[in-house]
Amino acid sequence: MKRVLVLLTLGVACCQAEPHLPPGIKPLASAAENGRGPLALVNLNHHVLGHARVYKGKFPDLFVAGYGGPQAVHLFRWVDTAENGAPVFAQPLEVKCPFKDKGTVFQLPDGSIHGLWIAQDALVHTVFDIEALEFKEEGKVALDGKIKSPSSLAALANTDGSYDVVFDVSNGAKGTPGHPWAEDWRPYNSSGFAIGEQRYRYLMGARLPSLMKEPLEGLRQITLTQREVFYSMHQVTAVNLGAGHERDLMTGSRQGNLVYYHNPAETGFKLEKKRLAAGPDGNALRHPSINPSVCAYPNGQGHSDVIACGEGSLCFYRFTGQFTSAGAPIFAEPVSVLQEKADLYAGTLPTPTTVDWNGDGALDIVVGNSEGFVLFFENIGTTDEPRFLPAVRVQAEGRDIHVQAGYSGSLQGVQEARWGYLSPNVVDWNDDGLLDIVTGDITGDTLVYLNRGTKTEPRLAAAHPIYCDGLDLRGMWRVRPGVAKVGSRMVLAVVDSEDHLHLYWRIDDYNVEDGGKLLMADGKPVGASGGIGGMSGRCKLDFFDWNQDGKLDLVIGTGRVNSIPDRETGLPMPTIGKKTLGTPLLMLNVGTNQKPRYAMPVPFRDVDGAVVQPGGAHETGAVGTMLGGNGPNLLICNEAGRLYLIPGTQIQPR
Repeated sequence: MKRVLVLLTLGVACCQAEPHLPPGIKPLASAAENGRGPLALVNLNHHVLGHARVYKGKFPDLFVAGYGGPQAVHLFRWVDTAENGAPVFAQPLEVKCPFKDKGTVFQLPDGSIHGLWIAQDALVHTVFDIEALEFKEEGKVALDGKIKSPSSLAALANTDGSYDVVFDVSNGAKGTPGHPWAEDWRPYNSSGFAIGEQRYRYLMGARLPSLMKEPLEGLRQITLTQREVFYSMHQVTAVNLGAGHERDLMTGSRQGNLVYYHNPAETGFKLEKKRLAAGPDGNALRHPSINPSVCAYPNGQGHSDVIACGEGSLCFYRFTGQFTSAGAPIFAEPVSVLQEKADLYAGTLPTPTTVDWNGDGALDIVVGNSEGFVLFFENIGTTDEPRFLPAVRVQAEGRDIHVQAGYSGSLQGVQEARWGYLSPNVVDWNDDGLLDIVTGDITGDTLVYLNRGTKTEPRLAAAHPIYCDGLDLRGMWRVRPGVAKVGSRMVLAVVDSEDHLHLYWRIDDYNVEDGGKLLMADGKPVGASGGIGGMSGRCKLDFFDWNQDGKLDLVIGTGRVNSIPDRETGLPMPTIGKKTLGTPLLMLNVGTNQKPRYAMPVPFRDVDGAVVQPGGAHETGAVGTMLGGNGPNLLICNEAGRLYLIPGTQIQPR
């Protein structure tokens, strides 16, 4: 009876969908000069809308929309250019705007700043009020029904005051039928190919005689086919790449290609076949993360560079002034667009670990993220008073670790080929005194990267599968494996095929033996998920002695759909709520390290009793740590890439 009352109280007190942190807790900040770090909004995705010299600087300021989180349009003031050529911006200012994305922003020679926006069946014209920081509606025209599901547009000015307008539209394909959270969901057939029609986008163009005073004219398909870009385009931008290329077009794509169209027409459109923007080696560029939108950005010499971003921070591509023999423009490799006074940015859906990665005596942070990278944040302070530099990517065999699902690696279908959901744990796996990395990811595979370097200069070997009974050790997708040393042996935990936390003991570098399911105090197995398919997995396991009694407890980062330890009384769903957020949990070990038994999970609460939820429904990385002094403390992430170090004195798991 007491247990039921506790659960009911928890459900009433904690039913919330807004992030909550203890008072005064801020994201960890960049300790680089001027606080510089990668520019990223507190959103999963970005949509670069355009640029204008709002503040009359040497280079334009940038308008960026964020979605997947608090939707708003933001203005970034240009302040500098970094040594590598990337623009540097000030902190964002939120702009009042009746629209949040699906638009383009541009500036006329008279200095006025305009926005065109897609609003269901209308094209809306706005003018930017600099004093009020607001886009104000001036007029609208109806959109032809042939413009199917437009998601972005570009406007090319003509000398007579008219505009040529470009829309990206759908080819009408339906995609994979059903829902990835259903038992009968099958995104691939028995031969391993994706089921359903393949969705593509293409471009349509029209003439706008003047800004919103007359209807669109001459609407027509302007690309050669209706199968131009797989799944989705992301923003269309007009680029000036030099003589004869003043009115070319580029668009982003779901898969990360930057798609280029040469447009030799002096007005209107006469697009050639699509080409893929190339890197210095002549091969097509692939943006580091999924869904990049693109925006031309002037280089000060009358030509365009490109800023691109989607999930992840903004990237800068410098145009080299050259083209491949096939006519594709060549850009330098991308570098981060920077912001001053920036938060540390760990990529989307980050999963952290605190370790002394470079052997200097201070705990650093190593993070994996949904983009599939492993990032190292160097602590240039101390363990008790940490200060972190922006991340650098961790490499194996001399190349950035970059895990991607590929064609068939995601249980939610081929459209997720560019996600990795990399969830690393950093430990001395083979007991040689060097830190290795053990990972889970989107595929459910468990891999190890062995360190062949030194304590001060880690050098990782290529990823190697971990086997059990000769088979690749497979668990639920998007799970951070729990790894710890118990006695003289390493132990590893994942979520097994029956949706239970499962223990394995290390045999050698690449093999483990079955250690059985992790159990509750009453002997029942510990369940993890609130459902099947896409609702499964997603939890981040961390063996950590939270109450300092010598026994390894479990700190668990969760997503909204986790339900630990079962689907009737589990956390965060359904006890906290079916529409709640990812919630860090603690399960105390009431057994022993050799034979652990776990108490019911409890969330971390602040001094006022409110549940700590850093923000985001997909999943939340969380680990116990001695970082920050006077530990144990809690390091957690929100899904938009911010890290929060919460002193143990400000939270009480209950």
